[in-house]
This record gives sequence, structure tokens and C-alpha cells, in this order.
Amino acid sequence: MTTNSSGRVPTGTLTGTALLLALGVVLPIVFHAFPLGGRIFLPMHLPTFVAGLVLGPVAGLVVGAGSPIVSGLLTGRPTVFYMVPMIFELATYGLVVGLLRPRFAALLGRRAGASGHGENDHAARTIATASPLAAVSLALVCSMLAGRVVWVAVVVWLAPVIGLTARTIAMALGAIGAGWIGMVIQLALIPAIVRAIERTRKT
Repeated sequence: MTTNSSGRVPTGTLTGTALLLALGVVLPIVFHAFPLGGRIFLPMHLPTFVAGLVLGPVAGLVVGAGSPIVSGLLTGRPTVFYMVPMIFELATYGLVVGLLRPRFAALLGRRAGASGHGENDHAARTIATASPLAAVSLALVCSMLAGRVVWVAVVVWLAPVIGLTARTIAMALGAIGAGWIGMVIQLALIPAIVRAIERTRKT
């Protein structure tokens, strides 16, 4: 979480983190009311990505790790076996997307600046206009890949520790394939959501 000049976390950041953490618990309840709604649309992921992108990597980490824990304690979902890899997976999403967005934005901004002369003025303006959206999208893609790698690694590590069968491991890994629709939806929706939130915060 970003801090102000006094070294304290702004109230708005704390409030936003708490709100997104609550959404990380509530949204799955709504989607699980429909068959496969949770596995396909990945509703717990959405607040995590938004937290990392809007509030920074620490907020993303807190919302990502906290959502499955709080949800598990309050609703019994996810179960312990799914909860442990989800904690690491979602924490990775929130942390990585929060770290990468400003880096991609700076990289694309430098590219726009390097093109900003002579006949390249139009290209520079185009890059400068698209770079915030592109930075969000690139950060999302990279964090999604990182989170999935972490999910697989934790499942493989956890299985022998608690004596899971190969069939159970295969079912857990199969959940990755079921969520590709949700990932596509997130890539389409999250940049627009982030843009709308940041516009509101500036007004």
C-alpha cells in the first residue's frame, strides 16, 4: 500500500482494500448460485486484480491472500485443499499486477516520448493515449500466468504432504482449464473498471 508524506497509509486506500476484500467474499457467493459459475467466471479474482492495479501491490496481496481465508471461515468455501493454493495464487495475482503496471506504464511512456518528434507526433500521441490501457492489460496477462504457475506448484507440493491421490490432483489441475473463460472476461472488463475507478477518484 502506498503511504503519504507522514508514512501512514491513506484512509482511502485502507477503505478500498477492505471493500475489495469484502467483494472477494460476496461475489463468489453470488456466482456459486449458478452451476459452474464460480469455476468459470473466477469472481474472487476480480477484486484482487482491481486492488493491485488501483491501490498497489500490497493491497493486491492483502485482498488476494485474505479473500479465500475469510471466505473459507465464513462460508466453508473454498475447502482447505483448494484454499491453500488459492491463497498463494491470488496473492501472486495482486502482488505481481500491482508491481508490473507502473513498470509497463513507464516503459510505454518512454516509448511515446522517444517517438514524440517530427513525423512521429501522431504515433507518439497514439502510444501515449493507449499506454495506460496497454500497461493494465500487459500486467494482467503476466500476473495471470504467474498466478497459474504458483497454483500448480503449490498443488504439486501440497499433494504428498496431505496424501492426495493422483485423481484428486488431476481434478485440481483441471480447474485451471475451466477458468480460461473467466480470464478472457477479466481481460476485457478489468481495464475498463480500473479506468472508471481512477476517473472517479480524480473528480
